[in-house]
Amino acid sequence: MRCNMARMKRLQISLEPELDRQLEQQARLENVSKAEVVRRSLKEQLKPAVRFEDDPLFQMFGTGTGEGLEPGESIDEIVYGRKADRR
Repeated sequence: MRCNMARMKRLQISLEPELDRQLEQQARLENVSKAEVVRRSLKEQLKPAVRFEDDPLFQMFGTGTGEGLEPGESIDEIVYGRKADRR
């Protein structure tokens, strides 16, 4: 897998000596650069963010009846009932 260096962002990181040794060993095993091992590891570890449109909560918008809160009414009253009714 060849990377297009023109599209890359340079990043400088610090590693403990042991981690750097392990990274070097893995790079030699795969016959790639240490940077490539880091890129592959990050791609494996990081999950793509869920698009707002694909979020199940977002998909609920517009599915209600359109009946909102009455003046002075709180969402707690909708969910839990009026204080007088809860006693």
